[in-house]
Amino acid sequence: MLKMVFSKKFKFIIYLLVLTLSIYIGFILGNTFCSNSCNSTIALNIFITNIVMVGGVFTLIRLSEKSITEWNDDNYYEKD
Repeated sequence: MLKMVFSKKFKFIIYLLVLTLSIYIGFILGNTFCSNSCNSTIALNIFITNIVMVGGVFTLIRLSEKSITEWNDDNYYEKD
């Protein structure tokens, strides 16, 4: 049984893009909801956005690898 895995280079590029986008979104949210201490609000929003987005992309990549592996296995057995 072959396990399908994305290359490390592909994962690095995806995670880098997600981190860049989540930092930008966190910065915009931090400025929008700024009340007294803007720096702590911005940092908190960047942190929360990074956790949510990177966690979601990590889960999606793992599920994609698993489903493609299962799909390939199903097609392998259908050929017999």
